[in-house]
Amino acid sequence: MGKMYPEPDDHQPELVPAGVNGRGRRSRLIAPGAVLAEEKRMKTRFWQRFNTQSSWASSPWLLASAAGLLLMIVVTFAFHNHRLEERLMTNAMLQKAATLMRVLHSGARASYFNDLKKDFGNNDSWLVHIQRVIDHLVEDPEVTFIALVDAKGKVIAHSSHAQIGSNAPYLIAAQEDGEMEEHPRLAYRIESIHDFGRVFTVFRNFPPAFPTMAPVLVKPTFERHKEFLGQAFRNPGNRLPPLRIFPEGLSPDGQYFAVVGLDMKDFDRTLGRLRMQIFMLSLAMLLVGFGGWFSLLAVQGYRVSQKTLEDIQAFTSLLIAKLPVGVIATDTTGRITTWNRAMALLIGLDRVDTVGRRPQEILPEQLAVFFSPEKLVDDHQEISAEHGVRLIVGGRRCELLCHPLTIIDSEQLYMGQVLLVSDVTEIKSLEQRMRENELMAAVGKMAGGVAHEVRNPLSSIKGLALLLKNKFAAGSKEQDTADLLIQETERMNRTITEMLSFTRPAALHLGRVDLAQLIRRSLELIKAEAEENGVETSLEEQAGLLPVLGDADRLQQVVMNVLLNGLQAMEQGGTLSVTLANSVDGQSVEARIRDTGVGIAPDLMAQVFFPYFTTKQKGTGIGLAISQKIIIEHGGAIELESEPSLGTTATIQLPASRPEG
Repeated sequence: MGKMYPEPDDHQPELVPAGVNGRGRRSRLIAPGAVLAEEKRMKTRFWQRFNTQSSWASSPWLLASAAGLLLMIVVTFAFHNHRLEERLMTNAMLQKAATLMRVLHSGARASYFNDLKKDFGNNDSWLVHIQRVIDHLVEDPEVTFIALVDAKGKVIAHSSHAQIGSNAPYLIAAQEDGEMEEHPRLAYRIESIHDFGRVFTVFRNFPPAFPTMAPVLVKPTFERHKEFLGQAFRNPGNRLPPLRIFPEGLSPDGQYFAVVGLDMKDFDRTLGRLRMQIFMLSLAMLLVGFGGWFSLLAVQGYRVSQKTLEDIQAFTSLLIAKLPVGVIATDTTGRITTWNRAMALLIGLDRVDTVGRRPQEILPEQLAVFFSPEKLVDDHQEISAEHGVRLIVGGRRCELLCHPLTIIDSEQLYMGQVLLVSDVTEIKSLEQRMRENELMAAVGKMAGGVAHEVRNPLSSIKGLALLLKNKFAAGSKEQDTADLLIQETERMNRTITEMLSFTRPAALHLGRVDLAQLIRRSLELIKAEAEENGVETSLEEQAGLLPVLGDADRLQQVVMNVLLNGLQAMEQGGTLSVTLANSVDGQSVEARIRDTGVGIAPDLMAQVFFPYFTTKQKGTGIGLAISQKIIIEHGGAIELESEPSLGTTATIQLPASRPEG
């Protein structure tokens, strides 16, 4: 027998189903091979990634997967809607069956009470009243049959009187019968019965007794006990307990079931229409989905073709922005359209301050000349010439390598100009140092040979001069001549010793050196000579200046050499200033010694560190060469910057000394 559930609520809520450029021409940029090669590599990587994305978007496997997913969604939607509609209709039929069962029970009970009130001693049986109500309810055309059966399937009452008293096993609920949570204490099944066709059969337990609040009252009894009943109703404590009446005709110990059979014709017709509607809706969704997918592919192809130009432009812009070479480009009107980050760092002007202006308005004359009309070349001529330019930007001398370019389009029309600017200052500096090192090595090799060949004869000459000096009277002309010979011999020996310093690495006694204190001591040593020449000295040091790692005596020699050179360059007076500061990374200390003397001519700057090169009448030309060697042995660097009539600045960098641990 089917599982029984509590009777449905009369106010059950309704169930609702879930438901190129501006001219349109290709431009060709005539650029050096290195830049073109880099641009070609970036474009190759872009097209590889683009082709990968395009093949991914048009892959047949992806299309098949998308079609399968769409079909699965549509089938799931259709199945869900069908199940939901079927559930709603089943619920409606259960609701109707439950209503008929309540009418059967309450109608029979009311009819039975009325019969008792009329004649308590002569009334119809309980089954007669049930049959009357069944005969009345079966007039509904949607009701196939209504029956009352016991647990063994014996028909107690039936809409077809011929069935009364017979055994009807099909009217007994089974364990496999359907259940609905919305209709507790009900069981149902859909079956085909020979006499009725497809029938929606509903079962529910039918109680053989019913409760009443007071004894059944006939008119004489009511008149005699009227006063007593009135007191009982006025005083709830005096009321009699409810009675359960077991009408005649049904066994109190028996189990009975009310069975309602509903016609399935309207149910099947409605469900068929719903199936057709769901099928048409699903088909429409499927067609719309596939149509949308193919439309998306068409739109995607159009968008990809449009976006390709934007991506190429973006990659070109990225290439220009990331190049370590300064790039300036102008349009056909001669106004700047491109100014990359490398150029901004080199010149010190941001892009917003340059775009839209003419190169002659913002560039130094040495660079602006490349954009003059005279520099335009024939459209078919490719430029490969490189031009070296020297500039002073922000107080720093820069060596620049410039490539002037011309942009022409596919129709050989002039589109603008491009200037590629490379900062080769460091490269030139390294080349200069390499030449100096080669020269120092050659001088050292020569000095070693000269010292070996000259020192021995000098010792003999000095010994002979001392012997001759002792043979002449004191104060005589001959003795003075011997003294002069000894002095010149010693001077030559010192020169040879200085030459040997280029061949042997000096033994450094490294320690923590307070560079500020060392320079203050050096300034004190030249104070008298500076005051005599009308030169003012000054020292400016950064707070928290780090000590340096070096040999104090050798560093003192370098500082004194540079200070004396600056002092001797200001015969008419001036200012000798020293500035000390830590480097930005805190790894070194920088000393800048600046004088306001006569300066050094640009064509002589490359030779200032050569041994025995000097511009002074009484100079030996060995001081700066030795100073450079000492600084290099300390792991530092020394540079000179000079402008004629403005002065010279010597910059010395030494590694900072930090406490261990």
